[in-house]
Amino acid sequence: MFLFPLCYAGILCFDLCFGIEAPVPGSPGDTLTREDKRMAYLVYHLLDSNGTIKGADIERGEGLFMRNCMPCHGDDGRRMNVSQDMRHPAYIGTRAKYDMPTFWHQMNFGDSTRGMLPYYDEIELRDMIDLAGFAQTLPAKPWSSTEKNQ
Repeated sequence: MFLFPLCYAGILCFDLCFGIEAPVPGSPGDTLTREDKRMAYLVYHLLDSNGTIKGADIERGEGLFMRNCMPCHGDDGRRMNVSQDMRHPAYIGTRAKYDMPTFWHQMNFGDSTRGMLPYYDEIELRDMIDLAGFAQTLPAKPWSSTEKNQ
C-alpha cells in the first residue's frame, strides 16, 4: 500500500523533469491539423480583446490587398456580398471587423461554396496578418445613396 504512492510520485517527478516535449510537427504524435494551428495562432497571438488584429502594418496590408484581393473584391471590399444574403449583405470589411475567425479561415483555407480560393500555401503569414489588419479598416456597410451617385 505504501509502495504505490511512492512509485507514482517517482514517475511524476521523472515526467516533470525529463518529460517529453510537444510532439514534433508532422510526427505521429502531432494531431493538430494545419487549420487548427492557424486558427489557434489567430486566437492566441493575433487578436486583442476587441477582436482587432495586433501588429498589422495597415499600409503594407493595403498594398497587398490592392495587388491580391482587389481584382475580385473591389478596391473597398464591397464588390462581392460574401454572405449571399441580399437582405443582410456582408463584405470583407464586415467579416474582418465583426467575425475575424471566419474571415481568417476563409482567407487561409478558402470557401468552395463562395468560390474563394485557399491562400495558406501561397501567402506568407506576415502578409496575411497585414491583409487582415487592413481588411478591418474597410467599410462594413453597403454603399450609401450618396456613394452610389458619385
